[in-house]
Amino acid sequence: MKIGLAAPFGNSPRRDIPFFRDFAVATEELGFSSLWLPEHVVFFPNDVYVSKYPYTEDGTPPWQNAEDTIGIYDPLLLCAVAAGVTTRLRFATSVLILPQRPALLTAKEVMTLDHITGGRFDFGVGGGWSSEEYEALGVSFVRRGKRFDEYIEAVRAAWTQDRAAYDGEFVSFEDVVLLPKPVTPGGPPSLIGGDSPAAMRRAARLGDGWYGWWADYDLEPHLDKLRKALEEHGRSVDDDNFRLKLGLPYGGTPAELGRKLAEAERLGVKELVVSVGIRSKAMDQDLRMWADAMGLAA
Repeated sequence: MKIGLAAPFGNSPRRDIPFFRDFAVATEELGFSSLWLPEHVVFFPNDVYVSKYPYTEDGTPPWQNAEDTIGIYDPLLLCAVAAGVTTRLRFATSVLILPQRPALLTAKEVMTLDHITGGRFDFGVGGGWSSEEYEALGVSFVRRGKRFDEYIEAVRAAWTQDRAAYDGEFVSFEDVVLLPKPVTPGGPPSLIGGDSPAAMRRAARLGDGWYGWWADYDLEPHLDKLRKALEEHGRSVDDDNFRLKLGLPYGGTPAELGRKLAEAERLGVKELVVSVGIRSKAMDQDLRMWADAMGLAA
């Protein structure tokens, strides 16, 4: 089982672009397989949100209610930065909120990033949870699931067809030429993020893989739901071409982390993407500590 890292950048003055470059280099040198970067175009103070964050008990977002502490860089641009200082490390979005972006513009940006990284990018996508963010971007939050499905298909059409065409409710085009084609045949793998039944069904129908977020649930019955969804579409988590990825927000000790890794590997997870506390002032020390805990560091 591969081990990746998920982390935000731009959320404090210390975690700037030079810091990110150093972080990416250290992540590769310590043997992590990938670096996963979140997306939100805009945030709001916590007292503004009516939408419920899906991974806390009361639905409150986990960031502080202060305008200067809720911010991150654009993940696609960060991947391009990191590609210039690494040679083996893969990158992924954790996750890009696809239905709130223009489909063809996203196809163009991700195709370009695929070239910049030399095929080292995984296209992690999700539907998002914040109606406030959709509204600020001028996109309807209603029926975003249908929009999501169409955008996945439309992006693939633009990547794979010489004169691309797609006719949907939310996106429609014909005779579209998007060149050059991606370095990765068919385009970067589309990993469908989300732990809801709808997200699992979408991964089974349309995804090259699934990316869950193991926040607070029993993993085995949860993965059984994914297996059932895949079986209904004649697919399996054991297929070589289905990428089973799992994010793990972890706040425990390094010594306890091994049990989580062993459970994920036993249940067939192909890559565990761990989000852990890494202090800006002690980046090298903390990264090595976690790499040691996960059996990576030399």
